[in-house]
Amino acid sequence: MCIRDRVSTQSTWGIQILAQMLNRVIRDLVGKQLTVTQVRYFAAQKKQKMELTLRTPYRTLFENFDGFSRIITKSNEAALIIQNKSPAAIYVLPPGYLKVKLTTEAKNTSGDYLHLGGWLTVHMDNTCEINLVDCFEKKEIRPDQFDKADIPKEQDTVAGRYVTKLRKSAARTFLKKAT
Repeated sequence: MCIRDRVSTQSTWGIQILAQMLNRVIRDLVGKQLTVTQVRYFAAQKKQKMELTLRTPYRTLFENFDGFSRIITKSNEAALIIQNKSPAAIYVLPPGYLKVKLTTEAKNTSGDYLHLGGWLTVHMDNTCEINLVDCFEKKEIRPDQFDKADIPKEQDTVAGRYVTKLRKSAARTFLKKAT
């Protein structure tokens, strides 16, 4: 093998590596473009106005309701305001308040609630789904009756202490928000 053959072999080897690198970059770019195109064309139709579904295991308070301007509540991190065209997300809701600012008349509700926790999901199609453990109208809550509740004694387990801590936290929050 002469020197000329070695040079040509090395140069073709370098060209092959360069070609492979370019092919990877092009494949990655084209692949990403195809993915975006698929999401754009195969995603559900976005609604013009956000629709709200608010439910507990016992009842549904709102079902595909669009007569509101925003939802105000508190997540684990900070105050949370959800309104039309909010980005898709999932939030954990600790016990506390939930205010639905109504723009149209809703039957038998003021939009002010106290809840025992749950989660809130904002979907990509501009819908919002709130699932709560339980929820009460703020006007129906009687803070003077909180200390008269029949609550079982604390169990001496990790779960029992945690439940007691949650109950105390929820009672403090309810007292603060109900008055």
